[in-house]
Formats: sequence, structure tokens, C-alpha cells
Amino acid sequence: MYKVLIVDDEPLFRYYMRTKLDWSSHGFTICGEAANGAEALEEAKRSHPDLAMVDISMPYLNGLELTEKLNLNLPGMVVVFVTGHNEFEYAQAALRLGVFDYLLKPFNQEEFAAVLTKVKKKLELGKKEVGMLHPNVRDLTRQDGANKPAGSLDGAGLFAEPAEAQGRDPNEAPVSYELHPGAHEMLLSALKMRDPEAAQTEIRRTVALFSPHRTGGRFAFTVLMGYVSLCLSYASKRGMNPESLWKPAGSPEDYLRQLSSWKEVEAWLISLYEQVIEYKEDRRPSKSYNLYFAAKRYIHQHYSDPDLTVERVAGGMFVDASYLRKVFRKEGDISVLDYIMYTRMRRAKELLAEGNVKLADIAEKVGYTDPGYFGKCFKKYYGMPPSEFEQREIRVRSTRR
Repeated sequence: MYKVLIVDDEPLFRYYMRTKLDWSSHGFTICGEAANGAEALEEAKRSHPDLAMVDISMPYLNGLELTEKLNLNLPGMVVVFVTGHNEFEYAQAALRLGVFDYLLKPFNQEEFAAVLTKVKKKLELGKKEVGMLHPNVRDLTRQDGANKPAGSLDGAGLFAEPAEAQGRDPNEAPVSYELHPGAHEMLLSALKMRDPEAAQTEIRRTVALFSPHRTGGRFAFTVLMGYVSLCLSYASKRGMNPESLWKPAGSPEDYLRQLSSWKEVEAWLISLYEQVIEYKEDRRPSKSYNLYFAAKRYIHQHYSDPDLTVERVAGGMFVDASYLRKVFRKEGDISVLDYIMYTRMRRAKELLAEGNVKLADIAEKVGYTDPGYFGKCFKKYYGMPPSEFEQREIRVRSTRR
């Protein structure tokens, strides 16, 4: 029996995957499950699964980041993305990076069986490809590029593989990237918190990793399509028509490919997030809308106060605390306490990224009197302790030199 790890942040879906699907008749057995990418990585190291069924959008480590780590730690393991329709193009792009296949939710028994059959054949072949590449990805990618119209940037331009770029020595060592930790989660938080500045910061930091190089390869394309997919998925939930954000291109994937410089990529992604963050069905600012943003400004000014509470914020706005809670739920779909935590963690992340700042000083600056408790909160929020986060930031900076 081949071992399977199920990774999804929805408990009911994990239950469905575990109990309602006939794994054993296909030669598979469940060896573990995880609710987020960080848990999945630890469970994979412990149980050594042959197959990981991975949700794309998860806390701490998203599906793409998890796949990257699994490639490094468990070469030969097969990854299949389980995704919603809003993430379809992201899943397709991920095939080029090394994900073996994907299943679209909701899927039926026939689709499930078809994917397991392909996975089993892959495992039985016993190919020890460290990158876990889809068997025909390289050939399919080249064929797709040959069939695209003139002007398409597939296989050329920003997202060509570095060795394929003109003037590049094909024997030159490939460029290695390490993403800023927690970028995907911070972008999702920026959308929920209606914080365009935070979105700008994360997008610019990511593009800055690729911009020193003439091409970013399929990895850059898949990472950036992940950001696009996240934004468009959230736009759909807000009732916005996402197609308006990339027209007249045929798809957001086409739009991204046709951009000819990293500055254009950065500008389009920032514009995309700003439009979604600023979207309001009723364009007239309401009383609750204005109160929501005034309360956010108050939190930004007082987040370093350890005694900052919902009642303190409400008092600063001269409203009742229960009313302020309702306003935050209506206008931001979040709680007041969640926004206070978000503001503190975002600032802590910025201070850690600067380097050479004591943990106790950072804790005090973001409203924590106990550095140990701050460390636990940071790990719960980002999926790693502050020390590991700081070391990753150091490695990221070194790749940009």
C-alpha cells in the first residue's frame, strides 16, 4: 500500500477525504493529515508518505510553498493539488513547477480514481526525480510555446527558464530563490483588513527577488500567479466581477505573460490588489464604513500599548464596544481583536526583517510585556518562531546581493 497525507484547512473536507473515498481498492492508505502547510511538513517528515493531497490556500505555508519544501526534504514524493475553480489557473501553472496533477473541487469518484491511477503508475515507475516533475511537463510546455501566437511570452521574456534566455550559458547553475516567509498569508490578511499598503509591501518584496535577473522562470510565474489567484478568489467572494481586472486579455495568466518588465508586473499586481481592497458595492461611504477606518487608524496609533482592548478602541471612537464589533464584522469581515493582532504581527515582521533587534525590544514595541508569550503568538500567526523567521529573512537578503 502506498501512503497518503491529506492536507487541507477544512476539517469537514479532510473527514470526507479520509472516510468517503475508496483508497484501499487503488492500493493507497491514509498515513496522516494536517490542517496547514507547517503541520504538513512536520507530518511528512515523520510518516514519509508517497502521495500528498494538498489544498492550495492554507495558513502559514500555502500549497506552493509546501511543495517547494517537500521537494527539498522528500524527493520522489508525489504532490496533487486539490483546488477550487477560482484557483484553476494557479493549479495549471503549478504543474510547470513540479506538482504532479490536480483535482478540482467538487470532484466525483471517477475523477478521483483517474488521478490515483496516474499517481500509482508514477510511483510504480520508481523514478527518483528530485523535482517531482509531471512526466510530460517539459514536453508539453515546449509544445504549448510552439503553438502560441507571435508575441506570447511563454518560453521567452520574463518567465522563460534562465537557461533558455538569449545569451545565457545553459550549463550555468540555476538561480535559487527563497520566498519571504508568510507572504501569502500577509496578502490574504491585507485583503481582509483592507490594507493596500501591506499588499504593496509584500508584492514589492517578492518582485524584488526576481527583478535582478532578466528572467524568473516558471517558478516566478507560478508564485506570481498564486498571488493573482488569491486576489481574484477573494474578489469573487466580495461579489466583484474578477474578469474586469484582466480584460481585454483572455485570462489573468495571459495578462501576466504579456507584461514585458518587472516594473509592469509589480504595477499590475499592486493595482489588482488595490482595486479589490477599495471595492465597495455601494460607493457612498456609510457611517459604519467611516467608523471602521477611523477605528483602524486608532489601532495603528496605539498598538504598542499592552492594555489596548476592544473597549479602549471603542472608547476612543465614543461608541459602544458591541457596536464596534458589529461594524468590524460588517465592513471587514473580521473581529477588532483580529485586527489588533494583525497590526502587531505585521509590525513585528517588519522589525525582524530589519535585523539586529532584540526579541524583547520587538515584543515591547508591538504591545507585549512578555517576550516568551510574544514568541508563541508570532509562531501561531506565521507558523515559525521569530528566530527562524529572522534567519530566513537573512537568507532572502543574501540572494539579492
